[in-house]
Amino acid sequence: MELPEAAPIPQELPQTEREPAAPPPHEGDDTAEDERNRAPGDLPADDVQRLPEEEAAPLPSPRPEAPGEPEPGRTIADEPLPETPRSPLRSIAMPSEEIACRARLRELGVAFEEHPPQSEPEGCEMEYPIAVASLGGGVELEPDAVMNCAIAEANARFVRDHAQETATRHLSSRIATVNQVSGYVCRPRNGTRKLSEHAFGNALDWGAVILEDERRLDVRAYRRGSAEATFFAGLRKAACGPFTTVLGPGTDADHADHFHFDLAERSNGSTYCR
Repeated sequence: MELPEAAPIPQELPQTEREPAAPPPHEGDDTAEDERNRAPGDLPADDVQRLPEEEAAPLPSPRPEAPGEPEPGRTIADEPLPETPRSPLRSIAMPSEEIACRARLRELGVAFEEHPPQSEPEGCEMEYPIAVASLGGGVELEPDAVMNCAIAEANARFVRDHAQETATRHLSSRIATVNQVSGYVCRPRNGTRKLSEHAFGNALDWGAVILEDERRLDVRAYRRGSAEATFFAGLRKAACGPFTTVLGPGTDADHADHFHFDLAERSNGSTYCR
């Protein structure tokens, strides 16, 4: 028995290469929104060719704003010019005597810096103060003190010419540090209304000296005949002349624990040493 002829099996047509179908966009996806809004033929934003940053054209500088219109009745010429800030005390040019004094300080080896001018309603004033850190010759001033240049120079010369020799003779050591207890201070003299020389940076008070062998000698009364008493007596005597005022232990209760040295001007160039 013959079987019926089987129907011919259709040959599979060759598949053409095609881009894989993109997955359907998700709701709320920014990319999906861009796909819906893009016109036919537009490239996606990521496909746009960009110039390298260094080849991109520079942005133009913003145009300066035009000056505003003056108020009615006023012209541009009437507008005030900005003020130039000025120091309340110090003049533009430092006087020659101040410049020369600073040059002498450098020759003495004094370490100092310029300090802002000082002025108080009470009348205390320094136009050209300096902050002093050492008195030259390897002698430190602790703590730093603000004063005028003249009293700084007087102290530096006094240490070099008198104090070091007195310390070597009576204490067998040199002075390494002067401990100061008062430089510029805006105050009157004790018990008076007259301003102290400290109010003009024209005085320096010594509270102690520290020797190179690390001994510290406070300015005070010592046993008569001791090396310390002899040293301070010699120091005090030598200071009368280099300074116009010398006060210390024995003068009064206010000076029982320090030496006061100043350059107060007196008639006929006299001194006051007690």
